[in-house]
This record gives sequence, C-alpha cells and structure tokens, in this order.
Amino acid sequence: MNEKNQNNQSANVSLTGLKNLMWSLGIVVCLLAVAVGLLFATFHRNYGEKVSFNPEMESKNENSGIVLGEGSGNSRGILNTLLETEDAGQEYIDSLTFLVDSSFIALRDMQLVGTNQVWATMSGSMSMEKVHTANIKFPNDGSEISAASAAMVSQPDILVIGIGMDGLSKVDETTFLINYETLINSIMKASPNTRIICCGLPSVIPGYTGSDGLGVSMVSDGNDWVQLVCRDTGAYYLEIGEVMCESVQLLSRFAASNGKTLNRQGIEEFLAYARTHALQ
Repeated sequence: MNEKNQNNQSANVSLTGLKNLMWSLGIVVCLLAVAVGLLFATFHRNYGEKVSFNPEMESKNENSGIVLGEGSGNSRGILNTLLETEDAGQEYIDSLTFLVDSSFIALRDMQLVGTNQVWATMSGSMSMEKVHTANIKFPNDGSEISAASAAMVSQPDILVIGIGMDGLSKVDETTFLINYETLINSIMKASPNTRIICCGLPSVIPGYTGSDGLGVSMVSDGNDWVQLVCRDTGAYYLEIGEVMCESVQLLSRFAASNGKTLNRQGIEEFLAYARTHALQ
C-alpha cells in the first residue's frame, strides 16, 4: 500500500513538473512574440502622409537647372525650383502651354503667345474654390472642357500653370492644396508625359483695396501653398516674384488698372523670366 502511495506521489510530482515546464515555455513564447512585435513596429512606423513624388524626376535634376530644396518636414517630396539658365529663346516659349487665371489672362487677351497655347475659362477667372472642376475654353475648337480633357487631347510637353490668386481669400490651406493637387493629378493621369511648372503668385500692388480682400500676408501664404503643391505632386516651381515683386507686392509698372492682373509689360517680363529659367 505504501509502495502504491509512493508511486502516486512520484506521478503527481512528475505531472506538476511538466505543468510548470509548459507554463515556463508559454511565458517565454509570449515574451518573444511581444519582442518581435515591438521590433516590427519600430522599423515599420509610419512617419506621415504618403509622398506622391516621382523618383524619375529627381534623377533628371543634376543637369537641368533646378535647385533641390529640403522637404517641408511632413514627409513631402523635394521642391524642384527652376534656376537661371541660358536664354532658351522664343522657340521655348512657343513650345509651352499655359493654364491661367485672371492674373495671367493677358497672355490670351493680348495674344502675347500663340492662340492655341492658352487654356483659361471663358471669363478668364478661375477661383481656387472650384479650380479642380473648372472648364476651360479649349482653343483648338472653342469647346468648354476640363483641363484634364484638354491635356488628354493635346498631350502638351510642358504645361505652365499660373493660378492661385482668384478666390484665394475664400479658401484655407487645406482646400487650396486639395483643389490644386486634384487638378494637377488629373492632368498627369490624362497626359503622363506632360511636365508641369507651377508659377508663384504675382501678388497685388501696394495699397491694393480690391473687393477680393487680397493682401500681402495672404499672398505670401499662397506662395507657400504653391510650393507645397509642387512638393506633393513633383511639379516644378517657377518663382516669378523675384523679378516682378518687391516685399511680396507686385511692382506697379507690371499691373493693370485693377492692381492685380498683369499688364502687357508684366506678361512680357514673365515670359522673359521663363525663357531664362527654362525646363531643359
């Protein structure tokens, strides 16, 4: 009887030891799983929004007259600012297509470039509230279509976009970025080989009191937003303000009577600047 009890006790001891061993192994496995999870989270952490930057564009920058700025700190792409180049001549200007708002509408109305080179709305105004859905008057046939549809038909090599002043006071940064980037992305989708240049804002003259409520601080913010658009989309940035503005205000000699729209001299200065800051 004593022998039987001893056997039972030995069996119980063995079973208890086995249970303890299994618990120990389970704890070790759990600790290893936690450690692996922490390592995975560390090395695959999301540091911000996805960057819609085209790496092929970066590889072309070394000899293209472009300065590469630092990102915005929010995981955006680099800023491709067009630097000064040799005068690319009238042939370069003739190769460009322009998508513009009222600030640059003299390009069309004064016929300072070819008739088919300017895309704008019938009225010439293109508010940032609806810029991503606006229809332009397509110069090829006079129809009213979206800029993306025009790009799909024309497949322009270089599209210069001069928008941002119309309706600037009615949008915040988020709306400005979403609408502008939606416009650019739709054009890129319709015409993948088109290279896009976004112009800085030409601003308003000192003492401007237009009903649109534009002012120096607002235009300065708008210029910053245009640069963010370029970083997000990979478009090139043309800083026209350095020759057309002083203290973020449009020089009076370049402005029409309304104090905002570029006059003939202003457009000619803009084209001359584009010729010497060419995308090569």
